Amino acid sequence: MQTTEVLYLFKRCGIYYFSRRVPLDIQGEYSTKRISFSLRTRNKRTASLGAAHLASELDSYWSGIRIKRMVKKHIHRYTKKPDAILVGVSISEALEYYLRIKGQTKPQLFHQTATRNITYIINELGDRDLGEYASSDAGKFRDALLKKGLITSSIKRVFSSIKSVVNFSIKENGLNIINPFLGVYVPDLDDTIARKPIPIHTIHKIQKICVSTDDELRHMIALISDTGVRMAEAVGIMAEDIVLDNVTPHIIIRPNAKRRLKTKQSERTIPLVGSSLWAATRLMENHTDEQEYIFKRYNRTEKSNAGSASAALNKWLKPYVEDDMVIHSFRHALRDRLRKIECPSDVIDSIGGWSKGSIGENYGTGYTLDVLYKWMLKMV
Repeated sequence: MQTTEVLYLFKRCGIYYFSRRVPLDIQGEYSTKRISFSLRTRNKRTASLGAAHLASELDSYWSGIRIKRMVKKHIHRYTKKPDAILVGVSISEALEYYLRIKGQTKPQLFHQTATRNITYIINELGDRDLGEYASSDAGKFRDALLKKGLITSSIKRVFSSIKSVVNFSIKENGLNIINPFLGVYVPDLDDTIARKPIPIHTIHKIQKICVSTDDELRHMIALISDTGVRMAEAVGIMAEDIVLDNVTPHIIIRPNAKRRLKTKQSERTIPLVGSSLWAATRLMENHTDEQEYIFKRYNRTEKSNAGSASAALNKWLKPYVEDDMVIHSFRHALRDRLRKIECPSDVIDSIGGWSKGSIGENYGTGYTLDVLYKWMLKMV
């Protein structure tokens, strides 16, 4: 006799449970990837009938969500407002053109950010002709982002990205419309969570643990702790960027095939002192000639995997620091440590690769390595 497998059921302690994975395209509507709960019965037939009914109801509900999205994305596109001036370019087409032309030399993050933010618009307002969007639509979009729980600084970044995409299309195509996403009021709710710098006594404690553990991940933390380099800068460092056979040992932060730099000012040379010198020395001692990148495990693909490294280091760091502190907090701490010894602000900018405070600071060749070394040595 043939038996039929009962779908979406499992048994625990004699009780039947309903369990069904949320489809990928619907997961944005839920806080979990799987719906699971007790059916409160030990009877298999009762549980099977209940599961079948629940599955059918879910299919209908999810179908409704998909149809609603299709209406937003496609149907609204053909509903012309009385005062709308159609220009023949949809917002998705504007994005494609923006990425194709302006994104040629940009990193992957540039493409991901623009695509994500335009997708927000399409999901909320539909993929319409640029001439169909009104300032009132932009206000509705802002309210939707606030409802989703985005902090105001993130909402401002989303709007900045969208404005760039739309502005680029308007200028490039000579469109006679005003960008509807300009001038949208975003309230300052003071909801930004400030990243705290790690206190110096905690930094010293972590550095001691790194020395005693003496493995690759701890070498990375120690290197960051006394140089203030960004996570991606550390992960993508090459063997040739670590210079120890010099009167002033140092690292060179520059773009390479696996990672770009955040800004033009990010390209710099940083003296090695304290724990960063110890870490760089240990990394080079463990380095093999055929290993081009120092942190091999995070450079196995076409691009450096800074996200994976950040997750691993933050997980390890968590028991030793306060809740709001992460690996990037070492960078904030470096600036405070240099301020504490009254290091000039333009020297601090040179060490950290921060944007210059004034136009005049951009002139000249900058500080020599021995000047930077003097201040960093004083810092540790």
